[in-house]
Amino acid sequence: MAKQDVTLHRIIERPIPLAYNPVQRFYRGGKLVQRFRGLPEPRETDRPEDWVGSCTLASNRDAEGREQGLSEVALPGVGRTTLQQLVESYPEEMLGAAFLARWGATTGLLVKLLSADQRLPVHAHPSRSFAEQHLGSRFGKTEAWIVLEAEGKGGEPPYVGLGFCQHVTPRWFRETVLRQDTEMLVDAIHRFEVKPGDVFLVSAGLPHFIGPGVLVAETQEPTDFGVLAEWQPFLAREEDARMGLDWDTALAMFDYTPRDWTITAGKTRQQPRLLRERGDTREWRLLGPAAAPYFGATRLDVADELAVEDGRFYVGIVTAGEGSIEGDFGQEPVKAGDTFACAAALGHRFRAGQAPLRVIRCLGPSLE
Repeated sequence: MAKQDVTLHRIIERPIPLAYNPVQRFYRGGKLVQRFRGLPEPRETDRPEDWVGSCTLASNRDAEGREQGLSEVALPGVGRTTLQQLVESYPEEMLGAAFLARWGATTGLLVKLLSADQRLPVHAHPSRSFAEQHLGSRFGKTEAWIVLEAEGKGGEPPYVGLGFCQHVTPRWFRETVLRQDTEMLVDAIHRFEVKPGDVFLVSAGLPHFIGPGVLVAETQEPTDFGVLAEWQPFLAREEDARMGLDWDTALAMFDYTPRDWTITAGKTRQQPRLLRERGDTREWRLLGPAAAPYFGATRLDVADELAVEDGRFYVGIVTAGEGSIEGDFGQEPVKAGDTFACAAALGHRFRAGQAPLRVIRCLGPSLE
């Protein structure tokens, strides 16, 4: 085996550090992401999203015309590679035999940290069937939000928007989109105040937006698809809002099912479920059964130590405390703001340090 191949394999035999990976977008933000990451002098920029565990290219290039989105991994003494290359080079070890047989050499997952300095536009994402028919992809873009921080802006409480109010019809929405009546578009979406710890499932087709001053960990299908019903002043070109589709096709992506606020809350807001506990150490399932075909997420609250033994690839986000990850590889220190990936074949356990350790595990689609 060549030196680089040996090094490449060795890196998957321990937790894989995932560095800050900012992606340029059409809106400003990122200050809360940088602060969470522990970066000096956090500020709002045109790179509001940190694509943490990404084998997915962003749909837009950066201002210099370069592709962006893929998570990079440092190879000691050699250079850098991507998480995607690790998955493609060692698919069974990274993903597990059963997952590989079902999905092929893909994590089936994209994880982001994001925060906005402005309300995001009203938009929605395609289902798998829509994406297969119109976009040539077997993955759509169902996503979930795990709220890490919620400050709001300008004295306004932190909020998100989810789902149409009951008065919305496809005809009314199309007319409102084409004349870009921002006030009416926003008023057509249910609004929810949020706090740290809230979790929402955003199914494909559901119109939505995130307000300013909210930091979320987002787990989603591995695409960058979306139709912006509200493109002004976010995009320079109207055609970019509809992904090259005509408006009739693009707007057919939206879910127009009439629901009142209570029903929408029950459909989107997730209730954590305790999976296992020993004393003050616990693991919680953050997403309900409706999310399982697309992705999963659990939260580890580690007061002493907790083994991970389910044999699944995941992207980890340390949200509080400090401690270490231990295994045959030795010991890797971790602290709040760190992100990493673990191969399916990697046996390991978490150990809390002086402060309890909290880790979110972001997982790919279920095999059930």
